[in-house]
Amino acid sequence: MTPTLLRAEGLTAGYGKMPILHDVTLEVRVGEMVSVIGPNGAGKSTAFKTMVGFVHATSGRVVFDGQDITGLRPDQVLPRGLAYVPQGRIVFPEMTVLENLEMGAYIERDGARIRESLERVYALFPVLSQRMGQKAGTLSGGEQQMLAIGRALMTHPELILLDEPSLGLSPKFVSLIFDTLAEMKRAGYTLMVVEQNAAKALAVADRAYVLELGRNRFEGTGAALLADPDVKRLYLGG
Repeated sequence: MTPTLLRAEGLTAGYGKMPILHDVTLEVRVGEMVSVIGPNGAGKSTAFKTMVGFVHATSGRVVFDGQDITGLRPDQVLPRGLAYVPQGRIVFPEMTVLENLEMGAYIERDGARIRESLERVYALFPVLSQRMGQKAGTLSGGEQQMLAIGRALMTHPELILLDEPSLGLSPKFVSLIFDTLAEMKRAGYTLMVVEQNAAKALAVADRAYVLELGRNRFEGTGAALLADPDVKRLYLGG
C-alpha cells in the first residue's frame, strides 16, 4: 500500500474560544490528489491552516512524513517539504514574476537547484516564462494564481496544500487551473486541495473528504462521491 505522507488525526481547532473543527481526520498518501469539499463555513480552510501551523489545534495531531509536526509554526513546517498556497492569489504586486518566484526559493541556497525549480515551474506554466519581467500586479487573476502556485513549487515540496485555487477566476481560468492540477499530479506531485467547485474537485481527485459544520461527513474515492446520491443532493446541486 502507498505510504501515508500526511495524516491529520482528530483535529479540534478554531479562533479564540470559538471551535471550528471538531475531531476532523484527513489523510493524503504519496502521489495522490485529495480534494476537501463542503459548504461555506465547513472548516475546510481552517483545517489547512491548522495543519501548517497558522491555527493552533486544541486537540489531535498532525503527522507529516513520519514526523509529528503538531503545534509547529509555519516557518518550521514549510522547510520540511510541506507547501501551502492560501486562497486569494497572494503575490507581491510590485515585484516581477521572476522576483516572486525567487521569493518562493528563500530557503534554498543552491543556485543550480533554484534554476532547476524555475525550469519546472516554467514548463508547467509557460505564460510565466513569457511574463517573467512583468510586475505581478499587472497579471490577470488566473495568471496570478499560477504564479502563487509556481512560487510554492520553488522549494521542491513533497506535498502541496492548495486552498481554493479556482476562487474568483473566470471559467476559462478555472478549467486551466484544474488541467494544471491534473498535470502536476502526472508530474509526480502530491496534492491536497480545498475547493468550492465540488464537482470539478471530485472529478480530478483520487480520494476526497466532505466536511460539514467542522466535522467529517463523507469520504471515499472522487468517483464514488461524485456518484453518491446524498453527496449529489447536498453538495452538487443535483
